[in-house]
Amino acid sequence: MRFSKSLIALALSTTLAACGGSDSSDDNVSNPPPGDDNSGSSTTVYTEGVITGFGSVYVNGQRYRSENANIATGNNPAATEGDLKVGMVVSLAASSSNDGEDPEATDIRYEEHLQGPVSFIDREAGIIEVLGQQVVFNDLTEFDETDADTLAVGDIIEVSGYIDDNGDFYATRIELENDETEMKLKGTVSALDTTAQTFMLNELTIDYSSAEFDDMTADDLEDGLYVKVEGEAFDAETQTLVATEIENKDREFDDIDDADEVKIAGIVSGYDETAGTFEVNRYTFTVTDDTEFEDGPASRLTNGVRVKVEAEYDGEQLNAKEVEFIAKEARQKTEGQVTAVDADAQTFVVNDITFVVDEDTSYLDTSGQGARQFNFDRIAVNDWLKVLAVVNDDGEYLALKIKRAEEDDREGEVKGIASDVTVDGMTVAGISVAFADNTEFEGDDEELTVEEFVALFSAETDIEVEVEGDYDGDILVAREVEIEADDEDEDDDNGADKRGKAEFEGSVESIDGDSVIVNGHELRFTSNSELEIDGESATLEEFFAALEVGSIIEIEGVWREQTYIEVQEAEL
Repeated sequence: MRFSKSLIALALSTTLAACGGSDSSDDNVSNPPPGDDNSGSSTTVYTEGVITGFGSVYVNGQRYRSENANIATGNNPAATEGDLKVGMVVSLAASSSNDGEDPEATDIRYEEHLQGPVSFIDREAGIIEVLGQQVVFNDLTEFDETDADTLAVGDIIEVSGYIDDNGDFYATRIELENDETEMKLKGTVSALDTTAQTFMLNELTIDYSSAEFDDMTADDLEDGLYVKVEGEAFDAETQTLVATEIENKDREFDDIDDADEVKIAGIVSGYDETAGTFEVNRYTFTVTDDTEFEDGPASRLTNGVRVKVEAEYDGEQLNAKEVEFIAKEARQKTEGQVTAVDADAQTFVVNDITFVVDEDTSYLDTSGQGARQFNFDRIAVNDWLKVLAVVNDDGEYLALKIKRAEEDDREGEVKGIASDVTVDGMTVAGISVAFADNTEFEGDDEELTVEEFVALFSAETDIEVEVEGDYDGDILVAREVEIEADDEDEDDDNGADKRGKAEFEGSVESIDGDSVIVNGHELRFTSNSELEIDGESATLEEFFAALEVGSIIEIEGVWREQTYIEVQEAEL
């Protein structure tokens, strides 16, 4: 990794100052590590991971004091802590002493992984396409100024996250940036053509004929090089970006070989069981006989799992000391009022469910209290919380993400195992759900009647469902009930290859008779398709008369024969 000034060098140069520095002035320190060794010795730390909270800054589950840190975000080298946000993936250098204090961050750097216009949104599969890059999102993704339901084709978004095992972006944060004109992305050079002065980043063509180069020259370009590209001229039809600047971002060990501790979080790729190596964020780690595994056995290490790796550099390679498995997807979603908090056990109760937190739990306060330094210590009885969780190996409900909000801001969305199912309603994630005459029920690939839905529970009771509706007091009146795919293995690809319900928005690529192609997907319409043009009902003839290549269309439907989508609803 190349920076204009090495993070680790900065950490080393400020070690003495860090050892004598004072703690942050905030009074919100969650579980500071014990210790009374004031010998003054220190270690240097380099880490990459997602911000999960503030007071000062929490990265990879560790609190780093940040009052004296140099902070840079994007093209702003003089940013402040207030410019950092939950969900950002950052690089951080710090020094740590043996006096019981949290490590002192000396440098914190944030760069967006991708910024540009949305060309396609698949809400069912959790996929967005931007500048020819595929962005995967789920309930744990933090949205700012938008959400998965209101995001539209043409919106400019900024994405922070990790590269997954497919080479796609797994988004930890998506922020609406419609006032921006500059497009940015990082990726690996392929199909370099020095005559045409172009190369590819996944499905995007980069025209570098007029680009300036940072930490490299045009002669340094080669297939396999990891770069950051910036530009303003983008041709959506040819998927070409005219680059104004190209920066070398290829990983090198020069910046970490002096660090006493290296902590990297991300998604495993390139796993080689025979060689005992795997990659995270383009770093290669080696598993040794001394490697310890946390929250799962060594056999769980495979491509696609999300991990935190603590390692040491021995001069030749990064040896993994500890590999911790982290849940990549929430299996339960609930919202309600806190009825109990146990500080000793680090638990709280919502909807009669006891949730436990750990160091990786993410916190965000969107309530009127607006506490930036919101974390477990500030959860109080009667707070309204939205909680995303999984059941861990100990059978506990582990909170992955906690958002404090107002009662009126409840979203009416819950997910979990359904129980006490009757034709009148059920219980999901501790919330009483009522069915109405207009409640829609959806199976894997078809609509169900309420009787058909209830009948499923006579043979198989552990069925996970997701409910959307509106509250009538404490009762959630369901508009839509969807049976979640039987995908207990959260290491799978976030639904990208599933065939069932389809729900997406994109631009029409071609029209052939009654077949329409959107983003490579074939749409077929029937006489039962409910159609709208600009919010007004339309017949099939009226709809096709208005349809043309380039039209933006939003559809809901189901996959048929694994090859085409039968459209149930569409709006032009």
